[in-house]
Amino acid sequence: MDRLASKIDVLYYLFENFNSFTGFWTNDSSELLNVSGEEGFFSAIILMTCFHGLLLVLILLFNKELNSKSNKFLALSILGVCVILAYEFAYWMSLEDHIPEWILYLPLYIRTTIPVGVFYFVIFLIDPKHRLSGYEKLGFVFIGIEVALALVYIPLDLFVENANHTEQIEYLITAISWLLNIIASIILLPLALKRVNTYQKFLYNNYSTTSRKSLRWLQSFLIALLVVAFISVVSLIQYVLGDWTGGELTFTILTLSFMMMLFWIGYFLVLQYKWFEIAPLKPNNSEQESAFNKLSSNTQNYYKQLKTLLQDENVYEDVNLTLDNLAEKLRISSGYLSQIIKENEKKNFFEFINSYRVASVKQKLRDEDYKNYTIMGIALESGFNSKSTFNAVFKKFANETPSAFKRRHV
Repeated sequence: MDRLASKIDVLYYLFENFNSFTGFWTNDSSELLNVSGEEGFFSAIILMTCFHGLLLVLILLFNKELNSKSNKFLALSILGVCVILAYEFAYWMSLEDHIPEWILYLPLYIRTTIPVGVFYFVIFLIDPKHRLSGYEKLGFVFIGIEVALALVYIPLDLFVENANHTEQIEYLITAISWLLNIIASIILLPLALKRVNTYQKFLYNNYSTTSRKSLRWLQSFLIALLVVAFISVVSLIQYVLGDWTGGELTFTILTLSFMMMLFWIGYFLVLQYKWFEIAPLKPNNSEQESAFNKLSSNTQNYYKQLKTLLQDENVYEDVNLTLDNLAEKLRISSGYLSQIIKENEKKNFFEFINSYRVASVKQKLRDEDYKNYTIMGIALESGFNSKSTFNAVFKKFANETPSAFKRRHV
């Protein structure tokens, strides 16, 4: 009980004397002076990144254009990263032992907010009206368990008289929380990646142009987070085994990874946000596709009409051409049209339409009437609206770059 009484006295003093909260940054100036230039520089970068993350959180929560359900969960993830970076800043500045004890009692260091927030961000980004199923609510369970663990530490620290026992309990709770974060990452991030992959497949099956709609950047981001989870596994093993030198190295790598990801998010979701145009997912077309066998006697007639539309009417030049638009012109269902293309061309809709666009570009590059046109000018006339997409698609179908083709044929 003496330990509890001393703790209460300390907390009472801290709240009564707010200067002690701000003063801990400067009380031991000798320790701050002992921080090396390298550590000081790294600490400054961490602090700057932390403020950058907090600014992103405020923008995502209070900017009207960005204030969506998906971005609220992203803000939760960023906040989780910011807390980790704040503690890392204290570590690099040798301030760990000077943080007010009442702050350590707050359930702030919740690692699972990172994978859980990203998981729900992906779900509601792709489908804002999505209703969570039973297993999809698992993320809240992970956060609840970790918060409970953080709260359990408070009475244990207050009532356990033996300081060594307190350290052991803190060590155990940290290890469990860390493991919980890894489990959440291993379960939820692949599910999020699967959701993004399904969306990308939907795009290629229904749209001739994927720029502004594509979530390839999010695929890369999720893969990077999985790599970070793997590094976290290594770091946890080192922590459990007491390998402080190796653990410090891997945790530094984790810190750098989180810092880079915050700036990555800042670029894609703030600077580039207005360019995003998530395509609304349609329900499964299995019923429409099953009609393919019933209407197989008319398939070749529809296929000939399709070729006529593309070869004679050049409908591929419409940059906004979709599977639904083309199906409407043929007066058939989009699912049926998709099956016709797959059966006869062995391509998805995106590949099928862009193969005609590439053929058009190649023909115009060899045409004297277009000798004064730039390559991109010709691409725009042929239905492309993005230089990066045009270059990638052209190289895929022609096995060379547009400029190389022009040099070889003109």
